[in-house]
Amino acid sequence: MQKTDFSQHSFKKQGLGIYALDSVFKAIVLNKILYALPIYFGYLNEGQKHMLQRVLHTASSRGYTPYYYDLDTLAENAHYHLFCHSCRQAHCLNHLYTVKPRPPGAMQLRTRGHQFELPAIKYEFNKRNFIVRSLFNYV
Repeated sequence: MQKTDFSQHSFKKQGLGIYALDSVFKAIVLNKILYALPIYFGYLNEGQKHMLQRVLHTASSRGYTPYYYDLDTLAENAHYHLFCHSCRQAHCLNHLYTVKPRPPGAMQLRTRGHQFELPAIKYEFNKRNFIVRSLFNYV
């Protein structure tokens, strides 16, 4: 089986415009990166983050998309959206959060970004978990 060189069979050479190329880029490449980005982003090392950022930069510089995508911004937006959705009662991740009980007669303190209890973290590896990062980032 012969390896196909993408540059020889470029969509540009087939006459696709910039917005059609952008649609193809988003459908094939960007959705692969964004699929589980909030979950695995905390476990990536700097080399892996740089590799993904290089893919996004190459797509922008070669004209496959008119936009420049920043991996950290994409990860932060995806992380925030997943956290907001997972706070809903019907979401499948909602059972992982523990609602902090408020004792009767307790003082009214400033409002937080969520009503969940913050877990005690013992190991550095556990700080990379999506649930833990969410609870501590959006306090």
